[in-house]
Order: sequence, then C-alpha cells, then structure tokens
Amino acid sequence: SLALAADIRIMARNARLMAGYPRIGASPDGGMTITLSQLIGYEQAMRFLLENRTVTGDEALALGMVGEVVDDDSLATRLAEYCQFIAERSPITARLTKRGLREATTSLNTESQLRFEVANIRRAFASDDAKEARKAFFEKRAPVFKGK
Repeated sequence: SLALAADIRIMARNARLMAGYPRIGASPDGGMTITLSQLIGYEQAMRFLLENRTVTGDEALALGMVGEVVDDDSLATRLAEYCQFIAERSPITARLTKRGLREATTSLNTESQLRFEVANIRRAFASDDAKEARKAFFEKRAPVFKGK
C-alpha cells in the first residue's frame, strides 16, 4: 500500500510485490483500492488482489505499478540520481504539478479541473522560481530555485 501511494516508483528487477490479503482473510488497506485501480485499472487490480499474485519488477512495470525497473545492484545509485534530478527542478512547479495530477485523478469534473489548472499556472508564473527560470533561460545558465 505504501509503495503504491508514492508519486514515482522505481523497483529492483528481482524485488517482488504481493498484496497477501486473501491469504490472511483481510481487506486491502492504506488506500490500495484507490491507488492500485488508478494505476493498473479495475480488472488488473481485482486480479492482483484476489489471486494473491506475486509480481516481479518486470511484471510490475508491464502492469503499470511502477514506472521504472533497474537491476538490483544499481537500485540505490539510480534512486540517488533520480532524486538529484528532481531536486534540481522548481519546488513550486513540483507541488503544483502534484496537486493538479492528484485533483485530476479524484475529480471527474473537467471544467473544475481546467479552472484548477489555470489557478496553478498563475501561481507558478508569479513565483520567484518562475522569474529565475526565465532569467536563467535568457542568460543560458541553469536556474537556481529557492521554492518561493
């Protein structure tokens, strides 16, 4: 449940995922019924949960449970690289993107979703980070974001 709640998932090739609920007579927890069905669709979520399947990294990637699979011995390095890559992006943009995607997955109203996006665009462009990004672009240098 916890891994599926993450925004971005990178998995080791030989790692395994299993819900295990049928084996102990339990029901999915931690929001798994929401996150799993959003990630892989209703039928595949039902199959994974009811069949008590164990899924490898490559299978999880094919199903859409994770976005990337790496060899086991390179997982820590890849995670560090990816975290550094994301850390170099504007924190405001990351927050607004996360809010927008989260809203889109919980809202079925397209009009309100578009309003939500427009409000976030205004917030983003008014931020100091956006001003720094534009300035850095014209100065042909990497931006230095401060999350403001």
